[in-house]
Amino acid sequence: MFEIGKATHAGIKRKEHPNQDSIGVVFPGFFNRKPPLLIVADGMGGYEGGAIASQMVVDVLMDLYSHNKAQNDYRTLLSDMILAAHEAVKYRIIDSPEIARMGSTVVAVILDDKCVYIGNVGDSRAYIINPDDVEQISWDHSFVGELVRQGIINEEQSLVHPKRNILTMSITAQRNEIEPYVSKHILKSGDCVLLCSDGLWGVVGIDEIKTTVLNNPAQLAAEKLIEMANENYGPDNISVIIARKK
Repeated sequence: MFEIGKATHAGIKRKEHPNQDSIGVVFPGFFNRKPPLLIVADGMGGYEGGAIASQMVVDVLMDLYSHNKAQNDYRTLLSDMILAAHEAVKYRIIDSPEIARMGSTVVAVILDDKCVYIGNVGDSRAYIINPDDVEQISWDHSFVGELVRQGIINEEQSLVHPKRNILTMSITAQRNEIEPYVSKHILKSGDCVLLCSDGLWGVVGIDEIKTTVLNNPAQLAAEKLIEMANENYGPDNISVIIARKK
């Protein structure tokens, strides 16, 4: 069982424009016993194009997951769904060349009883948070993400690096192929899974995020994190999904 909270906001700086982030949650139902699916997508390529791309990604994943028959290999399923979303975005621009540069990140998790399966492309993130640790379980497909992995810069330096917004992979028609990152992680009772766009992790410190997630109900924590990002001038769209294992 999971307690789930979610929230999204255009951000203070961009509040006059459409929110390019999209989020989605698929809950198990009476005839659908699959575990929950959580999705955060961060659009790019202009306000209209970014909003279209991120919503397409969320819609494709939710539809494929809802209609998929019983499937135990969730890593393969996540990868296949993300690849399908990429193909959908590529196909969408055939009749709409004015949004040819649209694209999106995606981070999605399937919450099984004892583990979490994660798939992502881009720099939207997933974390496992508990009183002892905060573990990023997604993979940053970004210029600074690679610098951090190589030990050239640290996480704090990456937040102010002039090339911090350059992605090395995203769901876009400008890229013929993508390779989603997928992995599996053990979940313990009391663990929280946080999905978010860079509008959160780029402006709110990880210690503040951890304290807020652990000390509030999931929905309230999601709303508080949005408020905290906006208190830091909310320079980007902000999306948050929190799942707490009961």
